[in-house]
This record gives sequence, C-alpha cells and structure tokens, in this order.
Amino acid sequence: MTTSDGFDIRTHSWPLDRVHGLRPLGDALHLGRTAGPEGNSIAWLDTETTGLAGGTGTYVFLIGIAAAGDGCVCLTQYFLRDLGAEPDMLELVGDHLRRFDALVTFNGTRFDLPLLQTRFLLCRMRADIEAESHLDVMNLARRLWYRRLGGYSMALLEQMILKVERFIDVPGWVIPSLYVQFLHTGDFDVLEPVFAHNAQDILSLVALHGLAGELLAQPDRTPVLVDWFGLGRLLDVRGKVEAAAGCYRVALEDERDPSVRRRAATALARHYRLTGQPEQLLDLWDHEAHTGIVPGWLALERLAMVWEWELHDPRRALAYTDHAIASINGDGDHCCARLLHRRERLLRKATTRSLRGPEGAEAISASEEIASLRSR
Repeated sequence: MTTSDGFDIRTHSWPLDRVHGLRPLGDALHLGRTAGPEGNSIAWLDTETTGLAGGTGTYVFLIGIAAAGDGCVCLTQYFLRDLGAEPDMLELVGDHLRRFDALVTFNGTRFDLPLLQTRFLLCRMRADIEAESHLDVMNLARRLWYRRLGGYSMALLEQMILKVERFIDVPGWVIPSLYVQFLHTGDFDVLEPVFAHNAQDILSLVALHGLAGELLAQPDRTPVLVDWFGLGRLLDVRGKVEAAAGCYRVALEDERDPSVRRRAATALARHYRLTGQPEQLLDLWDHEAHTGIVPGWLALERLAMVWEWELHDPRRALAYTDHAIASINGDGDHCCARLLHRRERLLRKATTRSLRGPEGAEAISASEEIASLRSR
C-alpha cells in the first residue's frame, strides 16, 4: 500500500489461472473481446461512494481499476482517506484511466462515470475520464438475463449465473455508513470488508464480461441459462444474422409470453424475408396461427403479407385477409380497419390480374400452400 497526504493506493493481483465464476480469468479476458469494447488496452472500473443516489454531495471514496498485467489481472484501489485530498487523488486516477483506450463497467453509464465526472468538475479538473470506447456490461445483462431471473443486479448474477458465493461480504447499502464511521473514528478495520467488496465486484465484472463474450461468440453452446430472444437481439445488432435467427428459433420453442413471442417471430420472419426464404416464412406464420399464443388474426395477416409481397399472389393474400378479419376477437377497431384497408387494396389487385384457380377461393392451410409452392 502506498500512502500519500490524504489518500492511499492499494494494489492486488490475481493469476490468470484463477477461476472466478465459470472460467479462469485468462479465458474471461480473451472471451470478453467478442463483447467489446473496441480498443487495444482495457480497464475494468468499479467505485464505492458515500451515497447510492449520486448528486453533487456524493463523494467517490474508493475507485478500483483493474487491467491485464504480466500473467495476471492487476487491481489498483484509490482510497480517499481525507475529503480534502480529493483533487490530488483524482489527478492520479485521471492519469491512470487515460492509459487505456477502452473501459468496462457495470452500470457505469448511469452511475460511476457521471459521478466521477461530477467530482472532477467540482474540483475544477479535466473531466474527460471516460475512455473513447466504453462497454456497460449491465446493458448486456439486461438483455441476457432479466426475463429469466426477474432482475440483473450484480448480486443476483453472481448467485444465479456465475455461481459465486461471497462468504463474508458487506451489503452495498451499508458501505456509505461505514465510510462515515471511518471519517469519525479513523478505524481502518471497519473498511476492510469494503475493500474486499470492491475487489470482488471487479472480479465478477471481468467474469461477466467474459461470459457475455462467450455467449456472443458461441450462441449454440451456451453454458448458462439465457434469454434466447435477448441473445438474438444482441447478435442481430452486431450483424450476426444467422446466429441471431438460430436464437429466435430456440426462443419460439417454449416462449409463452405473447408480446415476446410476437417480437421473436417477427424478427425471425425478417431474417427469412431478407434471405429470400418464402417457404420458411409460410411455415413460421402457419405454426404461429396454430400455436394460439399470438393473436390468430395477426398470424393470418402475416400469411397474407407473404402471399402478397413475396409470392405475388393477391388472390391467396385476399383469402387469408378475409380469414384474419373473421378471426378478430376483441383486438379493437384499429386492427380491423387496417385489415379492411388491406382487403380493399387486394381486391383491386385481384381484379386486374388473370389468376389461375376458381375465383373467391377460401383460405386453406398454409401446409397445403407450401406443398403447392414446392411443386412449382
């Protein structure tokens, strides 16, 4: 530990073969690259403060910064022993963070970084402490686990996903009062659990970062419980459309929430449409029509859209539209008006073309239509 006037600097390191969560730290460092952020040198940041709400009256009294070292993960903890030494400590913290071109946090977007920038500004110092490239792992955690776990706090993810148990720990809400107690008594012993808490947060941040990267790199071999629709969305925005489609297909196997199922089916349909797979589109919406989780009229409307725009058959599209109108049950006038508008347009299309088959044919099952399509 290095002691200066009013603040201390503690360092600690863990070997890369240390296992925290599901993988050794060395593997987590490597796998995390898939999740981002872009940059050559990454720092992992976590802070402890005098309040959880933020604001100009909240001090950041402990700042943990970790980075990959020579065969280890190195942690540096800056501890504000005297509030009057805040500018001196922040100057060193700013210099430290500017060594890196990428930063990883958990809730850093809304808490750690804005609060640190506020402290820099109040000390009349440069506030450009955020790296050019920043990844907030909490945003990934929300997509990957919120619906499955009912939350995505660090404590919950440690328990349910990483399977990490903190045998001796101090709750986060107690930490501000312990620091106040230290300021009054000067007793370092009351803060030792806080230093350990911060170090464990950093370790879990590195582990979660690596796990998120592993899920994005190998979505077909997920080692943990995951929200498949959320994983698909993360892959989609990264341009991994085939892998995303696979996740949407898995999500539809057991998804019972109508809203989420509709979004997953719509996302998968978009993939089939962009890749020119009309047969899969018909299979998809026919299955949704028979599953009964999304509204039946909606699946029938989507079938009509496939026949109109992908297969250019307005007569069959019209039949499915009529079937959809007849299936509306309590979904409101807006949906009915939309379908009626579609029906009028399809009627105009149908009357201007010479179509094979009897006029006014009723909608038949999509499975029969698929067989017809494949025989052409």
